[in-house]
Amino acid sequence: MKAILLAAGASRRLKPLTKDTPKCLIRIGEKTILEHQLDAVDNAGIDEAVIVVGYLKDRIIDFLGNRYRSIRRISYIENPDFAVTNTIYSLYLARDFFLGDDFIYFNADVLFHRDIVSLLVSSNEKNVLAMEYKKCGQEEVKFATDAGNRVIKLSKEIPPDEAEGEFIGIAKFGSSISRAFIDTLEIYALRGERNLFFEKAVEDILGIEIFFPLNVTHIPNIEIDFPEDLNRAQEEVYPAIIAYEKSRQSS
Repeated sequence: MKAILLAAGASRRLKPLTKDTPKCLIRIGEKTILEHQLDAVDNAGIDEAVIVVGYLKDRIIDFLGNRYRSIRRISYIENPDFAVTNTIYSLYLARDFFLGDDFIYFNADVLFHRDIVSLLVSSNEKNVLAMEYKKCGQEEVKFATDAGNRVIKLSKEIPPDEAEGEFIGIAKFGSSISRAFIDTLEIYALRGERNLFFEKAVEDILGIEIFFPLNVTHIPNIEIDFPEDLNRAQEEVYPAIIAYEKSRQSS
């Protein structure tokens, strides 16, 4: 099992805060978002991770240094075109890292309790998307399932009244689909359609590969895109993560 964290974006919607600081290095509580994610990777027993970097990449590499020696290997892949591409291209650049392997995918701007990663790793299903069941708006990456609880739609374009909830940006992919997944990512890369979210490639293979949702509605999490998301992460979600952890320890 490997981990892939996509942290290449310039996070323009959070400027001026991100003028000199990558979004993943914003501090929430006592640690940065990236540290919270790597703590979850370490806690789940994943010992190999790659971080796709771009914007202010040296800040990320220098900050981490040798902080996570318990993770056997942390490596970096650069997306030099981060300003004009999106997660579909960043993940394509990491294709050699995950070909033939199971991996956990992270958007590097998600704050969450580490149980989400442990539940993905321990799931009996090969391909699992962490989902929050809730009422959504237009901005969220939404999902829908069939009668067998298989994910059949994954897109921002799903009408809110047809969606069951939101994909939170963390998932597990099985090794058996890696070749088909890479082929799909490559189609967009070679066509020059690189400014898309990686969920487009997932949606394209839903007809041939089976994905299941993991309900994480009860576990605190938030994807941080806008200043109001950051405020909520600091004032509501992080305290909820601390409270959730305390409740686990006392139960």
